Amino acid sequence: MKYIIILVLFTSSCIYAQRGGGMGRGQQQNQNMQPGAREIKEFKASDVAGIFYYDVKTAIKKIKVKDKELKNKVTKILRDYNFKIKEIAFLNTDNFKTIDVLMKSNSANNRNGRQQNSNNQQPREVDSLRIKVREIIRPIKRNVHENEEVLNENLASILSEKQNKKWLKFQKSEKEKLAPQRPENNNRTLQQRTRRLEGAGRRF
Repeated sequence: MKYIIILVLFTSSCIYAQRGGGMGRGQQQNQNMQPGAREIKEFKASDVAGIFYYDVKTAIKKIKVKDKELKNKVTKILRDYNFKIKEIAFLNTDNFKTIDVLMKSNSANNRNGRQQNSNNQQPREVDSLRIKVREIIRPIKRNVHENEEVLNENLASILSEKQNKKWLKFQKSEKEKLAPQRPENNNRTLQQRTRRLEGAGRRF
């Protein structure tokens, strides 16, 4: 609760300091984007914390588990993991929502091209934001990682070496889907501004 109150107050101060320069900038941004450029994946605090759930049927198919008894064991292990991660997500719902609002506010301001570097206001705000977000996300991510280690140990104990390698490969691909994508355009200034904000999520 303490973290939520701090972030709410910080969000209000950032929005107040940044208001007034974003109107009409979205059109300019679209003109700077090259045709075919991918949009940046929207920041999600839950993604940064590593919150996601495995599709049991897909996982079993990727691992190539044929034996019925083994399928039942893998299914139970994955469902237990998903349940524990859902608990973590539920307990941190308010934290995730508050962080998402704050990051969206700052990201929109930067993408609109508002420049406040002359008085060093914006860099200080971004650094403060990164620190506050990290303080909240880090213990959540650590909790997720601990459950992930238990998951991998449980699967390794029942899968063959070949199946376990397939599992780890599948797991890696699923986790990579959470990573934000950078825009494919030549507007280096826009990339740098966006990177500062998205960096708050990638540096945990």
